[in-house]
Amino acid sequence: MRQTKAADGGSVVVSRMLQLILTATLVHVASGKVTIQITNLIGYDDVIIIGCRSLDDDLGQHTLSYGQSMEWKFKPNFTKTTLFYCNARWKAMRVDFDAYAYMRDNYGCGSDCRWLFTIDGVYAHDSNHDSWDFRYSWHS
Repeated sequence: MRQTKAADGGSVVVSRMLQLILTATLVHVASGKVTIQITNLIGYDDVIIIGCRSLDDDLGQHTLSYGQSMEWKFKPNFTKTTLFYCNARWKAMRVDFDAYAYMRDNYGCGSDCRWLFTIDGVYAHDSNHDSWDFRYSWHS
């Protein structure tokens, strides 16, 4: 009988430990905020007009002069489907891109997602390798 009680007690302890681990994971996920930063490095006299939105939030249009940035913070949703998509215009050129897609960025840029706009196009910061990766080209 004692072995059965010990086994039952052990399974209760294991079950409780799993609950605590799951709770701690959920709290971490729920409290983790992501920062998105978009910076214009095209040229001194060039501005970009950029609008970003998700299914829940429209961040409006912003005009960024050379060296200026826009930034926002949010918590990814529990279903891991958070998506912020943007469109940007520079002179007669345009680019549409996903500024944040959970499945791509949760392990890519993590909680600090940075984008640079240049004459060539759009670069994303790779925090794992501390480098800038070319992602999107301008099109007319």
